Amino acid sequence: MPTLDELLEHKDDPMKKRLQRQMLKTGMTQAAGTKLETVRRTLKPTFEMDTLKDELYEVYSALLNSFEGKAQKALAQRISESARLIAGTEHNRDTFVNSFKTR
Repeated sequence: MPTLDELLEHKDDPMKKRLQRQMLKTGMTQAAGTKLETVRRTLKPTFEMDTLKDELYEVYSALLNSFEGKAQKALAQRISESARLIAGTEHNRDTFVNSFKTR
């Protein structure tokens, strides 16, 4: 690591400044990329809905089989709407997680 005297000696050297700036940019990009991956890994399981979908499917199936006629149609419509909301939520989650980018 350079000493303070060495840094002061080359403080006005444009080539040295450019090199230092590039090294700083590279280091910051690598650090940001590492932290971004940590955030993505942390967020993904938090918002994972696969197990929730399996449970909902079982409950919805049991509910649909216990009704008939208009009640069954109304319930099927509500279940369909819930499924669309879940799909939208998953899309929003993916969009949110993938919106983090490094330059």
